[in-house]
Amino acid sequence: MQSVEVTTRLDPAHASSVMQLIARAESASGFRPVSDQFWLDLTRTTDAFVRVLIHDADVIAYAQAAENGDGTWSVELVVEPTTSDQIDTLARIALRAITEAVRNRGGTSMSWLVFAPSVIHDQVADDFGLRPTRRLYQMTRSLPTGIAFEVVTRPFVPGADDEAWLGVNQRAFAWNPEQGDWSLQSLQARMAEPWFDPSGFLVHEREGRLAGFCWTKVHAQREPHIGEIYVIAVDPDFHGLGLGRALTLAGLDHLAGRGITHGMLFVDADNTSAVSLYDALGFSVKRVDCVYHGPIT
Repeated sequence: MQSVEVTTRLDPAHASSVMQLIARAESASGFRPVSDQFWLDLTRTTDAFVRVLIHDADVIAYAQAAENGDGTWSVELVVEPTTSDQIDTLARIALRAITEAVRNRGGTSMSWLVFAPSVIHDQVADDFGLRPTRRLYQMTRSLPTGIAFEVVTRPFVPGADDEAWLGVNQRAFAWNPEQGDWSLQSLQARMAEPWFDPSGFLVHEREGRLAGFCWTKVHAQREPHIGEIYVIAVDPDFHGLGLGRALTLAGLDHLAGRGITHGMLFVDADNTSAVSLYDALGFSVKRVDCVYHGPIT
């Protein structure tokens, strides 16, 4: 018999059950259906989150909401793949519980990130007053690229480059608070992840300053392994020099040098200049993710 539990923290047993649920969903879909931030927040021991577990002998659905500081809460959820025919029901139960809890904490609006949404997700979002406001492309291509480039890079040095990198990241992503608002804690949390490799975190310097970077990530749990352009940016002071293209190719070249034969990246669908660049470099859209947003009523 199904039961719903609303909490702020997960004990180790429940956290393990949720991680296993995510692993099963990833195995079924071919991609992890939650963001890196969701994953990092999963085991954080603070009361800053709203968490909803739906039990039926084991955890069959899990939703997690984090406050963005302006009354908006970011929500993600994952459902047991063997109960995919119940996704409509389970998503509604989870979102209803999340909405009520967030409203009680002063929340005024909600953003729901869904990886590869279906018509069912569209219908559920619409019924909760959430509208598509952002679409993300996952773009892929084979490696190596065979495309020539010229740019000098060196590996990121943890501890020495942190503040300079945060400054460039903030300026480059001033239009995108989700990325531009990273703190030192945000950076350190990712550097503590098992996948982090400073040799694949390429930085480019000009005039004695960090001018741009290409941070790569290897998804070693996938077969074949996939290399990702995890974060890439150029300081606005150095725009117009072709560094975005060159750094993208430098990152892909690094991944190919590690024997990776498939590369990918994520980009906002409405970032037409970036999409055009990646298209010209041989990338194509493989998956479309969506953020639904609306007021909490």
